[in-house]
Amino acid sequence: MSGLSSISSHSGLYVAGEWAEDPGREWLQVLNPSNEEVVGRIPLATRRDVDRAVDAAVEVHESGSWRAVDLAERVKLLEAIAQGIERRAADFDRTYVLDQGGLASFAGAITAMGANVFRATAVFAEQIDLGPTLRETLGEAVYLSREPVGPVAAIVPWNSPLNLAAVKIASALLAGCPIVVKVDPVAPLALFLLAEVIEEVGVPAGVVSFLPGGREVGEQLVSHPGIRAITFTGSTRAGQQVMIAAAQRMTRVMLELGGKSAAIALEDADPAQFAPLIAFGSVLQAGQVCTTQSRILVPASRKDEWIPALTEAFRALVVGDPADSATTVGPLATQAQLDRVEAFVARAREDGATVLTGGAKPKGSAFDRGYWYQPTLITDTNPEMQITCEEVFGPVITVQPYDDLDDAIAIANSTEFGLNNGIYTPDTDKAIAVAPRLTSGVVSVNTFGPSALAPYGGMKMSGMGREGGLEGVLEFTEIKQINVAHMS
Repeated sequence: MSGLSSISSHSGLYVAGEWAEDPGREWLQVLNPSNEEVVGRIPLATRRDVDRAVDAAVEVHESGSWRAVDLAERVKLLEAIAQGIERRAADFDRTYVLDQGGLASFAGAITAMGANVFRATAVFAEQIDLGPTLRETLGEAVYLSREPVGPVAAIVPWNSPLNLAAVKIASALLAGCPIVVKVDPVAPLALFLLAEVIEEVGVPAGVVSFLPGGREVGEQLVSHPGIRAITFTGSTRAGQQVMIAAAQRMTRVMLELGGKSAAIALEDADPAQFAPLIAFGSVLQAGQVCTTQSRILVPASRKDEWIPALTEAFRALVVGDPADSATTVGPLATQAQLDRVEAFVARAREDGATVLTGGAKPKGSAFDRGYWYQPTLITDTNPEMQITCEEVFGPVITVQPYDDLDDAIAIANSTEFGLNNGIYTPDTDKAIAVAPRLTSGVVSVNTFGPSALAPYGGMKMSGMGREGGLEGVLEFTEIKQINVAHMS
């Protein structure tokens, strides 16, 4: 584990502004998904840690110590965190490869984005009017002020820990809210590094805490009476459980959940140009991204061009060591993910679908250990099949022809999800005109994911609320009306 600073030596968790130790904690070995070797050992949070972190956040909020910090000072701290990430970029890059199985060739961009989220969020301070501000309507005059909602619980998944935590933390801090971050133990190392950075730059005690743990820690956190807002990224099923817990105390929720997004290739898209782009984007991070465009829709009139082009593009993808710059598809994160992917493909075959490429673990001794699966392209599907309806969360993609644009939009909108549909065409004006007809929180044009620097989120079963951008900051604020009677 050399090169990862002090992560392997931490015997405590960053709770309420210090590295707290507890002999009663359990320890977890962190595995490299490429070879199942141990790359770290972390303590897991206990119920005492949850209570301590939330109690500290409540004290910070009720005392007004953080909300009283001038916006300009909050901006300086966000910028300091961004610079801290950049100083530790080599460590962050390495964690992305080691405990997440991410591509080394992509790690620098991931780390840079984490820093940029903090930096870009700071800019929105110029657009926040805390008030009180006078508003006149039909002769009535009231004052409006914008105030922090209170302690925030952030549930961060394993598939993008740095960037998703950055969006949640930066937005909450700028809004004036303390935040408790639940860290997924599958890939926790980046957030241990982020905790070090937050400590180093002098974020006040109690404003940010990190709690690595499983479902029990998450359940206690979102049910805690001190929490006033929850930002959750994860599966739709887990998001429903978060909503149930939040409803007991009317806690505000922002949910970014699962997806079954479509990539629509328009009639004017050249398969030779766009097939490699769509293939690469659909299996980025081995397809373990909620915004993955896992249903490729191609015009029936050009099916005989698109199917061979996509098949060739999938076969050209290189499965291998994520530390190798030539690799384009790394491992899945866990054995459970591998089992899930294998079950989906087996069911698709049983249902009559055709596997064009992949559909199995890669062969060779290099893949004897680790959680590997070939990029898999499937056709001959129908809307009732599991493979077209449910999120696989792996490198398994379907391709389906459509008759005309109306048909393509109907197919794209036919699932219960609505997260990140894509449009591929050389005519971006046409794509922008089509985008409002797609029922999804994000529409990507000639690319395969949302910007973390602008508001994003889902529709239907893909969630509610928005994260990122100015709107994401304002999600963590309340508007208060101050109605003043004028005495004569």
